[in-house]
This record gives sequence, C-alpha cells and structure tokens, in this order.
Amino acid sequence: MSAEALSGRTPPDAIGPWQATHATENEIRMIAPRSALPVQGKYLLWGAGVAAALLSLRFVLIGAWLVLLFSVLDIGGLAVALYLFNKGPVPEERLRVVDGVVELVRLDGRGRQSRIALPAYWTRLEANGRTELDHALWLVFRHERYPIGQCVSADERRVLEPRIRALLQTARGTA
Repeated sequence: MSAEALSGRTPPDAIGPWQATHATENEIRMIAPRSALPVQGKYLLWGAGVAAALLSLRFVLIGAWLVLLFSVLDIGGLAVALYLFNKGPVPEERLRVVDGVVELVRLDGRGRQSRIALPAYWTRLEANGRTELDHALWLVFRHERYPIGQCVSADERRVLEPRIRALLQTARGTA
C-alpha cells in the first residue's frame, strides 16, 4: 500500500499508475505495479506445504527426519519472503510543477525518499528508445540529466511522455 493510501489522501485504485491526482492537475504520479498474493495463491502455498510434509513423512519413517525439517523450512522461507515483499512500500515517483519549479519526488522500495527541484523554464524532457521494449525519459537542466519514470514500464513511459511535455509547456507559459 502506498504512502498516500496509508495517509488517507488518495485511494490507490482511484487513479491509474501514471494519472494526475484529482487534487491538482500539476502533478503526475507514477507507481510501480504491485499485486497482493490472492487467496488462491495462499491456498496454493498451504497446499505445497502440506504436500511437502506428506512427501517427507516417507523419509521420516525410514529415519531421515531432517528431510521433513528442511522441507518445512523451505516452504516457511517462501511464505516469509512473500510476506516481506507485500509489506514493503511500493516504488513511486511524483512529478509536479509548483510556482515555476519542477519537483521530482522519488520513493524507492525501501522507503527512502529523494527530492529534486529544477526551474521549470529551463528544464526540458529528453526521450530515447531504440526498440519497442526500450524507452527512457530524462529531465535535463544544464548538463545534469535525471531519469524519470523508472518505476513504470517502457510502454507506460511512452504514454507518459506527451503528458510530461504538456506539463512542462504549461509551466513555461506561467513562469
């Protein structure tokens, strides 16, 4: 669950992974796709644990009881890894223009936040992509390049490019 969803400001399903928030049209949110383990997946995990325990019982009967222990540890390790994956924050980027300043706020998968502020009038957007699977976006100010849209796919970056260009053009018109 994203930080906004936890704070109650914007529900995560109210907007898409790259839609502007309903609070302001000068902001674009980019959120990495994340799906929770569905109920069927949980049943499958429990079923795999039971199957591993039943298969290990044969080895327990012949005296190799460590096989049961290691199969339980394997399935338990998988369950813990899935739990920790769902518990972590979702990578997210926000691009907003406020008072002639382009602000890029990043939240990575570990919860660390970074913030970059650039003057809107002198900031430009560069796009580069050699194939359909490759499309990169950068905010450029002077000789500094900042990658943008790293948490979304190349197709989503392609869709996002005209929206970012329009946002920068609007900011230049008001700056």
